[in-house]
Amino acid sequence: MKLVTVEIGGFRAFAKERSFDVDADAIVLHGPNGQGKTSFFDAILWALTGSIPRLAAGNEGLVSLYSDTGRARVTLVLRKTESEDTLRLTRIFDGTQETLRLEAPGESLRGQKAQTKLLVTLWPEALLTTDSIQALSKALTRSVYLQQDLVREFIEADKDDERFSVVSELVGSGRVTELQVQLDRDKAAWSRATNTQVKAQEALRSRVQALQERLSRLSGPAHSPEEHDLESEWRAWWEAALQLGIPERDILPTESTEAPASLNASMNELQGVRDILQRRRDRASTLGAEAKEPPAGPPLDEPSLRKQVAAIEKELEEAREALAASQKQAAEQRRLLVQQNEAEDRRRTFAQVALRHLGDRCPVCDQTYDVEETRHRLEKQAGASPPQAPPEDGIPALAQKVEELEAQAADVRAKLSQAQQFTRAYATWRDECMRLFSEESVEPKPEKLLASIETLLSSLDDRTRSIAQLLRRGEALALSLAQSTERVRRAEIEKELAQLETTLQERQAAVQHRERTGELAGRMLEALREAASEVVQERLKQIQPLLQRIYATADPHPSLRSTRFLTRITHRRGRLTTEVSDPTAEISTESPELVLSSSQMNALAVSVFLALNLGVPALPLQAAILDDPLQSLDDVNLLGLIDLLRRTKQQRQLFVSTHDSRFGQLLARKLRPIDSTQRTRFIEFSGWTRQGPTTGERDVPYEVPQLRLAV
Repeated sequence: MKLVTVEIGGFRAFAKERSFDVDADAIVLHGPNGQGKTSFFDAILWALTGSIPRLAAGNEGLVSLYSDTGRARVTLVLRKTESEDTLRLTRIFDGTQETLRLEAPGESLRGQKAQTKLLVTLWPEALLTTDSIQALSKALTRSVYLQQDLVREFIEADKDDERFSVVSELVGSGRVTELQVQLDRDKAAWSRATNTQVKAQEALRSRVQALQERLSRLSGPAHSPEEHDLESEWRAWWEAALQLGIPERDILPTESTEAPASLNASMNELQGVRDILQRRRDRASTLGAEAKEPPAGPPLDEPSLRKQVAAIEKELEEAREALAASQKQAAEQRRLLVQQNEAEDRRRTFAQVALRHLGDRCPVCDQTYDVEETRHRLEKQAGASPPQAPPEDGIPALAQKVEELEAQAADVRAKLSQAQQFTRAYATWRDECMRLFSEESVEPKPEKLLASIETLLSSLDDRTRSIAQLLRRGEALALSLAQSTERVRRAEIEKELAQLETTLQERQAAVQHRERTGELAGRMLEALREAASEVVQERLKQIQPLLQRIYATADPHPSLRSTRFLTRITHRRGRLTTEVSDPTAEISTESPELVLSSSQMNALAVSVFLALNLGVPALPLQAAILDDPLQSLDDVNLLGLIDLLRRTKQQRQLFVSTHDSRFGQLLARKLRPIDSTQRTRFIEFSGWTRQGPTTGERDVPYEVPQLRLAV
């Protein structure tokens, strides 16, 4: 397919829609940097693949900031080289959603159908890959479109195995390589699954060995004539155990593997019942002993004692009141006596003072008086005796009576307390008896509690002896059951062992089959690797002379004048590197980036690109697109490149852009048509505004004036 028309609108540098006639053998694009030349080529790549891999931002930055419609639109018209049939491809992106429309003779397709039709037309091999769009993009950027800022990355960015994969795709062995990679992954998954089965087989073998060892430790035949008697004893024991109080449960058969555990659990329950009965017997024995100790009931009349206490306390209260009244009366008499004594003391003191001051005349009123008579009275008053307290004959008798009544009351209270204590003890004993009878579900006779206790003691002893006897029978039964279980287990182990041995043999056979399949897949993989490598090597051998001629024409290095492709298989993957060498000195290197300058590396990259472009017969687009190679090469390399491009346009539709006017004019002259069947277009990018680039187009005539180049 060749490009006929390119229409761009709202895409990157192209705000307004522009249409370009590119129906020519060679198209030269000239204009200063930043005018839209790279956007022109990116529009072609985006219309074909829907992406520009070198732009990290993805499609979000494709819509021009000055687009009137707010969307990017690119339309390509392509024509098949062997016919006049055209294909019109339109891709639109509005910032969120992308649409694709394809118009061919007799049909108009959209979306996925249009994408499929495009791949069928341009690169049918891509439909057989896991990511067809990526395959098409790789083919275009490695053989059709040499991007301006990725010249050196053309041979440096991809890993050697990825370069091998791309070249395999270009030369037609991509499906073989994909089959080899897929088979390699499937073989790895097959090996992992096989290893898992081997581990499972080892675990199964260990299980078989463990069962064989257990079987060797078991003794006796699988069946015994005592099994019938054991079954009868087994059921009889369970019936007796249920009667003695263990919870009801399903009786398992003796051959059950859970029978020993069930028997052991029931024996533990029986021991628990026996312990409960023993505790109840101890309580009943204690209650019986307490009942036999006199008195069995209350020994004193508690109501009578309460009446006595009340009568004595009343008499005691009256005696205390009489004693208190006598003591109060005596205290009042003592108070009055004290007052009299104090008055008499004052009079005696006054008389004694008056005697000391007695004279002819009164010392107070200064009058005369009868001195002797006065002295006699004063002396009598000074020598008078104090009054005596009255006797308290009734108080001691009353106090003795209170003391006797208090002692009598204390004695009666002690007897009452003893009566109450006996009453409480009897009630506690009776309650304990009734609780014990209730636990045993026995209805005692209230008037014959002691006899009921003795009857209960006898019943508890009988049940305890029965449980002890049943436990001894259970121990013997457990031993017999263990022997029977061992025989049953032996039969089970023999059955399980036979099944496992059969399964082990089947798995061993399956693993052996898988291992043989894995070995066959390995041989197929090696054959596919060799076949893919041989196909790539053979095709590259055919391209090798072309690469050498192109590299020699560019002549990037004075000594390292030879180059070739190297392929090999490493770590089960195909590898592709580019070697440069000095044939005279017999020196070579597979790492040209270490010895070549930046311009020389660019010349090598352009040479490899053109060799793949011209050497691969079937490309998605029969074109060679070089975006401003002048920025990557020096003047010496460019002269050789121009001569090479002049020959290339006879085999490929050639697109070359440049920012240098002299180089542009030189390209137009060198790529001019030599007859009427050829056509060369010159597109001039003269400026840029918010509307997009200002462009002009013209055909290059047969003859152009000679240019005088200043060097």
